[in-house]
Amino acid sequence: MSEPEPAPVEVAGASAQRIVLKNTLFLGFAQVASLPLSIFLSAITARFLGPEALGYTYLGSTFNSFGALVVDWGQGGALPAMVATDRARAGQLLGTSLAWRCALSLVVLAALALACQLFGYAPQVKMAIALMFVGYTLSALTNAYQLTITGFERADVSAYRQVLEQILSLLIVAPILLLGGQLPAVLWGHALVVAMLLVYVWRASKSTLLQPLSIDRTALKSLLQQGTPFVFLSLAMILQPNIDAIFLSKLAPDEVIGWLAAARKLTGVLIFPAAALIGALYPTLCRLYVTDMPAFQSTTGGALRVTTLLAVPVALSCALFPEIGVTIYSRRSFIPAEDDLRILALFLFLVYFSMPLGTALTAAGKQRKWAAVQALCVLVSVVLDPILIPYFQRRTGNGGMGVCVASVGSEALVVFCAVLLAPRGIFDRRFWRSLVLAGAAGLAMAAVARALSFLSPFLAAPCALSAYVLVLWLTGGLEPSYIAAARALLARKLSRLRRLRNS
Repeated sequence: MSEPEPAPVEVAGASAQRIVLKNTLFLGFAQVASLPLSIFLSAITARFLGPEALGYTYLGSTFNSFGALVVDWGQGGALPAMVATDRARAGQLLGTSLAWRCALSLVVLAALALACQLFGYAPQVKMAIALMFVGYTLSALTNAYQLTITGFERADVSAYRQVLEQILSLLIVAPILLLGGQLPAVLWGHALVVAMLLVYVWRASKSTLLQPLSIDRTALKSLLQQGTPFVFLSLAMILQPNIDAIFLSKLAPDEVIGWLAAARKLTGVLIFPAAALIGALYPTLCRLYVTDMPAFQSTTGGALRVTTLLAVPVALSCALFPEIGVTIYSRRSFIPAEDDLRILALFLFLVYFSMPLGTALTAAGKQRKWAAVQALCVLVSVVLDPILIPYFQRRTGNGGMGVCVASVGSEALVVFCAVLLAPRGIFDRRFWRSLVLAGAAGLAMAAVARALSFLSPFLAAPCALSAYVLVLWLTGGLEPSYIAAARALLARKLSRLRRLRNS
């Protein structure tokens, strides 16, 4: 018998893009559902605790992110990729990963305590770092389960976890704040939420794993070997915010850190769509790079076209309407964060391209080169932060603007290098067409925002965004496949809800 002919490149690429688009929409819908809850919780946290306490949590999360890098040891990239290419070993890989994370957490706790002592931080900062470590440790175990499920190219558990996290946070943390609880009680509340999420993800993994959990020395060696390149990549990415935080804590007052923390929190919300895309993209690209290179190129190109359509309105919204986010936090306490957001708008635009490009490069085995690029960003912060933070602190009273300017410069360098390293065939005519059409729609959005500047930004912003979508639709910038996939996913979810309601 003759062997079956391989599927045409167009068919294979379209199938992979459907998987990515379906998972992206799944995660996107989850983020849309959880976004209001996240914003509301962030707002009441900022209002009840104030800029200084928010600054302490910013320092705590920054230092713990560095510790989480050691605990993870690159498994955020290696584990789903290994599962995606050898699903029969999922139980063994997960069990080994959990054992590693438990052991390294103790080492990280001691290292963080020593670092706090060396930097001479105040007791409030030490407390924030210690209590947030509890949540980060539980989150590391939760992530191991979720990364394994992601290796099966499933996004449903990640999506449900995201929504569930916001609901639980609102039910547990919000009452703590309303009853007068201070920062320690709030951080314990967040740790309880993560513990409950761990239980959920553990239960969800039972339907996916093909074998029971086990610990294997060979599996550990493979995880460390394949994860080490990701460590250097993550190290470069995490070092930059750590350096920013250290310089800012020494060169500016505590409230300035709180303003920057608020701006970063708001931009983090705006990055959600890109995060959903790369969360769905990575395991598929890992599989395609090994099995079907043309489909790999086609899928990456499709992801970049989606990114282009999202980057323009997100960046413009941040630049044109920063007062919307700051009003939610309280303009009286956080109004300087508006200047941070205006600068970070360009950073957001660049991030929307660097994230999918970086995902494609890491899936293609170029982790070391990508880590070297990220290391250049660290160098930019080391050089510019001591110059720009005092400059903006003297001129505007907000040294955080210096950190924002340095972030824009470093991200521009990242995108430039990513374009040079990207595989051929990604930036085709369809990409440039999407970029031009998104730019035209963005000009319409900016024009409407300027014409309606006399209105409240809460009224002008939806009108401006509607103008962007309308122009994009009229010019053909919205590809039919995007609309069809969104309709199909929505129809399936509604059909499932009807069946559950009728049963």
